[in-house]
Amino acid sequence: MKKNLIVLFMAMALLSGMGANLQASDHSREDPLIKILIRKGILTQKEAEEIKREAAGLEKQRKKEIVKEVQDKKLSLPKALKGLKIEGLAYIDYSNGQSAEAQGRRSSFNRFSLTRGYLTVKKQILPWMQARITTDIHRDSSGDYTTRIKYLYAELRLPDLGPLTEMKAEIGQGHIPWLDFEEAVNTDRCQGKMAIERAGVFNSADTGVSLHGNFGGRLRDALERTGDPHYDGRYGTWFFGVYNGSGYHNREINNNKVLEGRITLRPLPDLIPGLQFSYFGLHGEGNRRASNGDFPGYTVNLGMLSYEHPWLIFTAQYFQTTGNAQGTWVDARGNALETDGYSFFGSVRLPVFDRRFSLFTRYDHFDQDNDKKIARDANYNMYIGGLAWNVYRGNKLLLVYEKTDYGENAGRKGKVPVVGNRLGDDHRIQAVWQIKF
Repeated sequence: MKKNLIVLFMAMALLSGMGANLQASDHSREDPLIKILIRKGILTQKEAEEIKREAAGLEKQRKKEIVKEVQDKKLSLPKALKGLKIEGLAYIDYSNGQSAEAQGRRSSFNRFSLTRGYLTVKKQILPWMQARITTDIHRDSSGDYTTRIKYLYAELRLPDLGPLTEMKAEIGQGHIPWLDFEEAVNTDRCQGKMAIERAGVFNSADTGVSLHGNFGGRLRDALERTGDPHYDGRYGTWFFGVYNGSGYHNREINNNKVLEGRITLRPLPDLIPGLQFSYFGLHGEGNRRASNGDFPGYTVNLGMLSYEHPWLIFTAQYFQTTGNAQGTWVDARGNALETDGYSFFGSVRLPVFDRRFSLFTRYDHFDQDNDKKIARDANYNMYIGGLAWNVYRGNKLLLVYEKTDYGENAGRKGKVPVVGNRLGDDHRIQAVWQIKF
């Protein structure tokens, strides 16, 4: 264990060194002079916020004037580069621990991994239409990294329809209504998948058509008031779609289409802007024929309470499912298994070092066979705790401990129960560097 901790320390030191230059170039969240004036009572916090907003407006105007000057001098970008954006997101992971094996056995691991590598290109084609493609690296069974398509869709911007505002349609392989929303709330996605995806119910993208938007326009100053500029509907957001149902890295086998939808309400946008209540539902058939010759049922009902503040994030969710997207959660007769689970997540920024450090924790419970069709005691409990260092604009470093306790008849995550499996538990210590640009 001592040797493993030394290796982890060396990995953390290497990753921390990589971020030193990034942090040095970052600007303070608040001008030191303003901090002094507030402390001496010359300015109130409200007056300081007004000064910051006015300064931001002047900076925006200055940028517009620079753009106009460049255009007047005919130094504008070539047509092919106008409206073009390139983004990147990658997770570099070091994990050291033990995996649970059947009959109480364990296997150890000590590895560096590239768990994510997204490259996104967006192009504005018309004022009301843009396109997006996102590639994703994936390690195949031979250990080689291959590239696959995560997103590839046309996005159409539609006019407002009464209280339904900022409407956009995605045509192609795009987002499903739930996971992108939850990952915008849970800012530590680089540690691992969200509860319902880690359990094996579905993944975050699929091929089809969807429509989403806000309720009642945008929440004013969403970033400053909640810490999250995404899904910024004043009274909430909504998202509905029709998809193949197989997910983005499985081919469609059946002819069924899956209906999915999410409704999120922000009941007190002026008083408690970070408070939201969400419901997600899904109905279709699993993507694999069962032993009885039928495609098993596939439904999901999920509810979540979330609260976001620049200093604090909290979520609590509960979900019930019948089967899963792959169609593999079935009993010996081919009937879809009933499952349920719940998850809690919390993160708090520490009032030191300009709030760049945060502590977070998470607990997941999932029962793979809620109706006991295969076996009792087929659940697992997962515990996560860690420290995050937000180096610069989404570039961050995480140090985490994770442990999972399995019931006597539980299968691995994403698998069906196995009578007498006795997996025991697994655990790991983990360091993750998130690269974002």
